[in-house]
Amino acid sequence: MFSFLQDNRAGAGGISSVLVGLMCLTGVAFISDHRIIVHNRDILLGAVDAAGTAATRRLGELASDLTDDEVTAQLNPVVRRYILANLPDGKRSRAEDTLEFTVTHDRDAGTVRVDAATDLGGALAGRWLWGDLIEKTVASSGNERTAVPVDLVLAIDVTGSMGGSIHLGQAATPTTSRIAVVRTAAQSLVAALYDQPGDTSHIATGLVPFNTTVNIGSSRTGWVSDLGTGHKVIPAGFPAWQGCIEHRAQTEDRDLSLATPAEAKFTSWFYPSTLTYRPAERQTLEDEVGSPVNGENDWSSDNAHTKYAPSPHYGCPRDAIVPLTNDRATIDDALAALRPWGGGGTMTHLGAVWGRRLLASSWRDSWGLPSDAGNTDKRKVLVLLTDGVNDAYDDNTYPGKYRHGRTTYRRDYGSQYTGYGRAGTGTAAEGYLSDRRLTGLTSDSEDRDVLNDLLEDACQLVKDDGITVFTVSAVPRGHPKETEIRDRLTACATSASHAFVENNDADRMQESFQKIGKMVQGIRRVRSTPVAQKSE
Repeated sequence: MFSFLQDNRAGAGGISSVLVGLMCLTGVAFISDHRIIVHNRDILLGAVDAAGTAATRRLGELASDLTDDEVTAQLNPVVRRYILANLPDGKRSRAEDTLEFTVTHDRDAGTVRVDAATDLGGALAGRWLWGDLIEKTVASSGNERTAVPVDLVLAIDVTGSMGGSIHLGQAATPTTSRIAVVRTAAQSLVAALYDQPGDTSHIATGLVPFNTTVNIGSSRTGWVSDLGTGHKVIPAGFPAWQGCIEHRAQTEDRDLSLATPAEAKFTSWFYPSTLTYRPAERQTLEDEVGSPVNGENDWSSDNAHTKYAPSPHYGCPRDAIVPLTNDRATIDDALAALRPWGGGGTMTHLGAVWGRRLLASSWRDSWGLPSDAGNTDKRKVLVLLTDGVNDAYDDNTYPGKYRHGRTTYRRDYGSQYTGYGRAGTGTAAEGYLSDRRLTGLTSDSEDRDVLNDLLEDACQLVKDDGITVFTVSAVPRGHPKETEIRDRLTACATSASHAFVENNDADRMQESFQKIGKMVQGIRRVRSTPVAQKSE
């Protein structure tokens, strides 16, 4: 079999031919291997990059009291899932059995490094000649969270029921009233945003207190069209216009729109006096009972004073909207001053409507803020909190319903005055505006249906704008409307994980706002930095 080696005529040439052939074959194989190795390396690096990005986002959402081992245990499944998900179908099955990786994290710095090695197959000569030396492709990637501008608005219900206890059936104390519990919890959210290493000038916060109207601030007289005219004239002895407005449903349905005050002005808030309603009917009732009967807002220029009610300002929240600001002290002070201000009912959609107007780029000029049109990285967040069902409040004392002691004289359906005027039957002279959304309703359930539809529409508009929506319930556990409110707020939120709807005590409320703070902190740009690309 070795006789060809002894052939003087062609032995050397034969050997050379064989060796050259082997060298050529091996060279082609190595060139092919090199291309495969580089290709595999790029594939794995992309997968590791995606896994590092996902792990970094997850890191920003984790509770600060977790141990390092607990953090790693949370991140490992995320990394494995994302590496495998980002491999081609033909590579994934081999990698599933051979994937090895380590995750190195630094919570203070907000960084995550992923080192991974796996067999992606494909090598020819190298695998035959050297086996495990090139069996696995290795890649590493580091990721860090970098600051992204965040605009966050807190829209908080300040209806009268927010003065009640967070515990059903208990009297409220200075620490257990819903508004007190919410104030403290919201301040913890602000602290979570600002109490972190480095510059926080990229964070701006705003506040929208609401009931059935909002207070835009009494200095914004240019936003309203009717101060000092018609029945809106406030008698001497009462404070001047306090800053509350009525809604623009009568103007091309602009109560939900982003039309600015320059495009469509508002009308000023003015709660008509029930002393002017049906005086003959009232006198007849008084003659029957032998003493005065009361409406829900009996004020006149003769008894002018500056109290909560009766007054032309009854139902107008004293706490004005706070536009977006980078000054933490401004928002802290505004939260500390929040107080419930009853009258009219609850219209949760106003929190969504005005939160959207604070966050909208098209409204920044109206608020006196510089344009943010060129800042495409900015994240916008709305936190919407309420403790009640949507309702134009029926307290049995309004036009057509008078009260004497415990006796109510019922005549027809209606409601207290709201930002849409009165719900139910009535006349224009009684403050009933026929061109508002609550026109012609004949029952309390009908006005709830209208207001619930408005909430659904407003929430969808906010989400369509790319705004992240968190919702929070301040309804005590066991409240008869607890389930309804929970379901509506969950539907309003960006997702079920963005709805915090079981806050039956101060600790739970605090925990909910702290979780929101961590999720907002996690809204960061994640920068990937390839650490190494190699093959063993």
